[in-house]
Amino acid sequence: MGTKTRPAERDMDSIVAGVQTPAGSPKTWSRSRLGRFETVLAIVLALATIAVYLRTIHYDFVMYDDDTFVYDNPVVKAGLTLHGLKWAFGLHFANWHPLTWFSYLLDAQLFGMNAGGFHLVNLLLHASSTVLLFMALFWMTGRPWRCFVVAAVFALHPLHVESVAWVAERKDVLSTFLEMVSLLLYVRYAEFPTTKRYLLMFLAFACSLMAKPMLVTFPFLLLLLDYWPLRRLPWPPRWPRDRRIFTEKAPLLAISLVVSALTMVAQKQYGAVTDVPFANRISNASSAYLVYIMQAFWPDKLAALYPSADPDRTFVLYSMLVLLGVTALAVALFRRRPYFFTGWFWYLGMLVPVIGIVQVGAQSRADRYTYVPLVGITLAIVWAVADWVERHPSRKRPVVAATAAVLLVFTALTWRQIAYWKDSRSLFEHAVAVTDKNYIMLNNLGVILARAGEDRQAMIDYVAAMDINPNYAEAKGNLGQALLRAGNLGAARPLLDEAIRLKPDYPMARLDMGVVEARLGRFKSARQHLDEALRLWPDNPEVHSNLCYVLEHSGLLDEAIVQCREALRLRPNYPDAQYNLKNSLAERYPAGEPGK
Repeated sequence: MGTKTRPAERDMDSIVAGVQTPAGSPKTWSRSRLGRFETVLAIVLALATIAVYLRTIHYDFVMYDDDTFVYDNPVVKAGLTLHGLKWAFGLHFANWHPLTWFSYLLDAQLFGMNAGGFHLVNLLLHASSTVLLFMALFWMTGRPWRCFVVAAVFALHPLHVESVAWVAERKDVLSTFLEMVSLLLYVRYAEFPTTKRYLLMFLAFACSLMAKPMLVTFPFLLLLLDYWPLRRLPWPPRWPRDRRIFTEKAPLLAISLVVSALTMVAQKQYGAVTDVPFANRISNASSAYLVYIMQAFWPDKLAALYPSADPDRTFVLYSMLVLLGVTALAVALFRRRPYFFTGWFWYLGMLVPVIGIVQVGAQSRADRYTYVPLVGITLAIVWAVADWVERHPSRKRPVVAATAAVLLVFTALTWRQIAYWKDSRSLFEHAVAVTDKNYIMLNNLGVILARAGEDRQAMIDYVAAMDINPNYAEAKGNLGQALLRAGNLGAARPLLDEAIRLKPDYPMARLDMGVVEARLGRFKSARQHLDEALRLWPDNPEVHSNLCYVLEHSGLLDEAIVQCREALRLRPNYPDAQYNLKNSLAERYPAGEPGK
């Protein structure tokens, strides 16, 4: 990890020690040039990343947002169309990320619904981000081995499997790739500020926000980097000479606020923002900060979802004390160990948008949230250890060996974690096994088992999910659907009715309730539920086909024919719709349809 100090590095170390060099002066900092050795390290990083993740190209989609985002999304399935490009700029599924939608549309155009193509793009974006991170750090510090280790941890840490192996997390790998491009462009701008370089950096950052809004704290990260390692910002700042360093972040901050507002609107419209007491949100946030660090060192029992739970007060207090203690240490080392200050506040700051101050969804935390923030922790540790080795050269070999061992362990754990993402059943079974009271994953596992024909076990899982959370509408709706398929209308009806009461905008429960009411001959009630299902789920052929059946039995034959034909447009050769259309046409035109 330690290397012979270059002349440029000795100059930088002397600045940290207190040599006064005017901030912003060309002599303060100069970008390190990528040589042959550094190019080889970058290639090794890329190849190692691809080798570890390559098998994901043989994996399927998972029934956890992949259906909503890709394989059951008619807009995405159509590929690159003018309608799709316009649609991408709307607010969909609690998000505003048009560039992510563009990438899905392009993938669908190139690969169809072949999941391997989507996984390949995720892998290439992750490998590219790894190389760009290495380059950015090297350009800023000139320390190739330190930068290599930081980038290797980013590439191979098990916490990052979720971001790469999950097609629905395209927004994570795409936005991070664009962030790394922004960082490289900022380094070029910092070396020699020009309007052109700034505009290029601004455009790349704006694109990263259009892929995922998590990076809204990026302007503050740039301020940290201005202090160390770019040396553009002395402390305390000198006014008015250093004003530009702050004002140049204003446009970045402005677009961050705009995208944050759009995201909040999207999440509220979708109902993703949950009403959790503020004290609980603060407690969960402080706990999550510490848990992420613990998982960074001991990445065991990782899952696709960690359900929300009442925080343990003792652990919350312990978390707050640790956070305050490390923060105080980072401030105390502000001048002597500036990398520790930058790394720690990189971690704290980049997690702010997803730490749970605004509670979105049912999760208490998520592995994918560590994708970029964990770089800060890694940077602080690697630089601290490497500096210690430089002061104690005799410890170099054991530290290098330990570093190699850690990377190998991370690689092995990542290899194991990737396997859980090969299909939905493996993913959900693992999540249920390593977490407590995971009612969401129990419900999802039940759906997968039902599709595999294991109805009995599916219903057991639905009941288990309801026992954990009696107000979980999806489990009640799925159990009601299972009973409907079994022909037990009497047991299915109250469950579906309760699911609709708990979640009025639940399209599947509305559809199933419409089917139950129709089978019971209650066509007026059936139509009400199916009309609502159609409003919520306009592109579902089953809704149109069942509405056709109800309209036919209500004597509204012309409307029934329209609905059946729409069902067949959405799903050609759909047997139920063909049967219902045949009956409707026969009743409407006893002598044969005109023109036939």
